[in-house]
Amino acid sequence: MTAIFLSLVSTPSVHACSPMKVIGVYFDRDSATVSAAQVSRLASWMADLHARYPNHESIDISASAEPGENSPSNLAMARARNVARVLRENLLFDGAKIYLPERGHVQNSASAYLKELEKSQGVRAVQLDFLPACPHECSCQIGAFGEPTTRRTR
Repeated sequence: MTAIFLSLVSTPSVHACSPMKVIGVYFDRDSATVSAAQVSRLASWMADLHARYPNHESIDISASAEPGENSPSNLAMARARNVARVLRENLLFDGAKIYLPERGHVQNSASAYLKELEKSQGVRAVQLDFLPACPHECSCQIGAFGEPTTRRTR
C-alpha cells in the first residue's frame, strides 16, 4: 500500500504549457509617456528573453486605461504605440513582429486579486506577451521518453 501511495505522490503531473512570457508596463494617470524606470524594466526583461530564446515569434501588445482618464480609449492606444516605439527604437526588436491592438481597453478592476496593484498603479498599463519560437521549454517539445524532440531529415 505504501508503495502505491508513493508512486502516486511522486508521479509528475502534466499541465498545459504556454511558452508565452508576459510583462506589464505601467503609466502615470493621463500619461502615455513610458517612464525611464519602465524602459529599464523592459530592457532587463528583453535582455533575459533574448538570452533564453534567440529565436522569437512575436510580441502582442494590449493596452488599457481607467474610465476617469482623459480620452481613455485614445490614451490606451497611445500607450501601446509608445511601448512599441521603445521596443523598436531603443531595444531593437523587429518591428514586423510587434502586433498592436485594434483598440485600447477602458476597464475597471477585474477582481479583488488586483486591488493591491490598483492602489499602486491602477489599470493604466500595457501588457506585452512575448512568444518565443522553437525551441523553448514547453512540454509540447518533449518526446515520449522525456527527451527533446528533434526533426530528422533524410
